[in-house]
This record gives sequence, C-alpha cells and structure tokens, in this order.
Amino acid sequence: MVNHTSRRSVLKAIGAAATVPSIVGTAAGKGRGNAPTPRYAAFNVENFETDQVQETGDKQAEAAARVIQEVDPDVLVVNELANNIQEATAEDLDGDGEKEKDVPTDQTNIEAFVDNYLSESQGKNLEGIEYEHTLQPESNTGLLPEDDYDFNKDGVAGNRPGDAFGFGFYPGQYAFAIASKYPFDKDEIRSFQEFLWADMPGNLIPLAEDDGVVTEPGDDETAIYLNEDEGDLGAFRLSSKTHIDVPFDVDGETVHGLFSHPTPTGFDGVNNFNGRWNHDENRFWADYVAGADYIYDDSGTEGGLADDASYVLLGDMNAGPGDEPLDPATEFFIENDDFNSRSLPTSPGGAQKGDPYATADFGDFGIAQVDWVLPSPDLSLRSSSVVWPSSNANKRGLGDDVTGASDHRLVWADIAAK
Repeated sequence: MVNHTSRRSVLKAIGAAATVPSIVGTAAGKGRGNAPTPRYAAFNVENFETDQVQETGDKQAEAAARVIQEVDPDVLVVNELANNIQEATAEDLDGDGEKEKDVPTDQTNIEAFVDNYLSESQGKNLEGIEYEHTLQPESNTGLLPEDDYDFNKDGVAGNRPGDAFGFGFYPGQYAFAIASKYPFDKDEIRSFQEFLWADMPGNLIPLAEDDGVVTEPGDDETAIYLNEDEGDLGAFRLSSKTHIDVPFDVDGETVHGLFSHPTPTGFDGVNNFNGRWNHDENRFWADYVAGADYIYDDSGTEGGLADDASYVLLGDMNAGPGDEPLDPATEFFIENDDFNSRSLPTSPGGAQKGDPYATADFGDFGIAQVDWVLPSPDLSLRSSSVVWPSSNANKRGLGDDVTGASDHRLVWADIAAK
C-alpha cells in the first residue's frame, strides 16, 4: 500500500471530534442549529431484486424503506440491489431460445425504489424521503467476458455464476446503487469496473504455479487460481461489482463517496482465492486515497485521489477486524490513518448478541462487522450508529422491519465537511 505521510501527519487531528452514539437517529438529530450535518448510510438489503422495487407492495422493500426513513440519510448506498438495465440484456439462460423474463427498464431500480417506497411514508411519524439524485453503476456480477474462461475451475468454461467477473446468475445481480440529496457531476465520476487484478502491484492472486498439486475439477480440494498461459490472468477484473468514486457537492465542498462491495471470503478452493480477492479489493481504496499512481479508471485516467481531498468510504466490505487469515479491515481501515476509525458505530442489538460493533446477523454463521461508513481524517465525525434495536427495546416495532429487510443492518454516520 502506498502511504502519503503528509495527509496522515497534518490532517489526522483536524477532523477529531467526539461522537455521540444513537440507537436509530432521526432527521431532527442531524441538526446543528441552522447547519445540518450530512448523514451518510450504507445498507445491504440482501439480494434485492427488480420485481420487488418496480411495483409497490413488497414486504421486504417496505421494511427496508421503513428502516431508511427512520434514519433519513442524505447519501445512501443500497448494496445487493439488482441492476435492471444490465439484467434486461441477459441472453437465454436455460436454452429454450427465449430470454428468461421481460425486465422493465423505464426507470432504474434505485429510481423505482425511491418512487415506490422511500418517497412514501412507511409508518406513523415517518416522512417520505425525496432523493433527487440517483446512480446505478454497472456491475461485474453475472457479467461474462467476451472469451470463455473457467475462472472457478469446475471444468466448464463460460458459465454463470462462477465464470463471470463477479458471482451472479444474471448480469447485474447483487449490484449496488446510490441515492443522494446532494448533487454530483456525472462527468467527474471515476469508475474502476475494468481495472485488472493483475495490474495491482504486490497483489495476492493465486497462480497455478503457486499451488503445488492442482487436483481435478470438481474435487473438494480443488485450488482456484489464475493462469497466464490460459489467458485468464490477463482478463480477470479486481472488482467483483465495481469500485466507484462519486464526488458530491456538499454545501459547496466536494466530498468523494467511495463505494464498492468486495466479494465475500470463503466459498472457494483450498488456496483462499476469495479471501485474497477480498483483501485486494479492500486494499484498492487504501491505495486510492493514498494517491497510488498504478491505478487507472475506466476512462484511462491514471492515479488516485489528490492529497487534500475529502472522502467517505461506504458499503458492505465483507471484512471485519480480526478476520483471519488476512484481516484487511484492520490493515486498511482500522490501523490506516487515512481513515478516521477512532469511534466506530455500535448498536444495542449487536451488543445483546455479543458484539456492539456487529453490522450483520448470519444466523448459524454468527454475527459480523462487515458494513462501513468511514470518513477521511480531515472530516469531523459527529455521531454514528448501527440500526439494530435490542429485543426488549423494539422501538415502535422497528426490530421486525430490521430483521425483515435484511440479514445486514443499516450503518450511518453524521460527518461534517471542513
């Protein structure tokens, strides 16, 4: 990782501020006199699909909108919201000569979610939220390369979901989208969907020659790897969805929203392919905010952020402090002075489960801290929370909507500009 000591040494103390925890947070709680503090939020809504948001009446969508309205964020990223524009391009998937379904494309899924759910009150004492600005980036999930590759080493090339750039049964599944009250200049957005993993110096890509003995496809002990001779090393993209930098105009100041959703660890071969992939997807942002010159975006522009830029990282990073064996969250977020991680959001519900910092409940797999809202050190973190009421405090029935919306919990932070 590239380090810029100037940011770390000079800006580290500027944004220092006491944070005030809150169970939920309300619009009123965002005020500081006549100068409201911008509220940023990340919410993984668990495989949120097109037919759920394009029409009214879906219970999961109603629950998710209720949770979001309780918080009233100014900038919101919704992870695992399908990209319907990509989905509509899916070819015949079952060989019957027809596309699987007719996907509506008159408006994006994030626009539909805003119009059908977020803008309509989802409960007593709640108001609808009007998000004038939305963005639905293209995702690598379910997107197959032009040439056929056997990325997942199952012996069959060119098949979804395992041979797509990112895991997905159709193009755009598990994508993410952004809704904002603040404007952004679309011409200034930088996306890194096509950045190749092999172009990251010091990457952790498992290579065929590193595996020793490679077992037969389909064996439980199969090692997943990339192979230069087969061409997949030069084709495999770093981002399992996309990495995107959206510069918001926040009351006249530019704050860069850094969004991604790295692949989950596990679900791979004996050489920890997905764990290494997740590590480097998270490392990308640490290098980007440090101004690494190896980075290039989808337009060909090179380099990372300017040294004096302000930014907030948001999303489900599928990484938490102490995750073995690579622990990217500790290295790139917690112990990285380029992010303000001195006071992380907590919740009563997580504490009741055994970890106040937890942001997801995976049932038999336990709870985890994987969702993040992290500002740059020059910004002032005013307050933050994870929306997870304890079972005995179930605020106005909110707990039912929290669990009904997702296995993840919405995470928010009030972050003041310079």
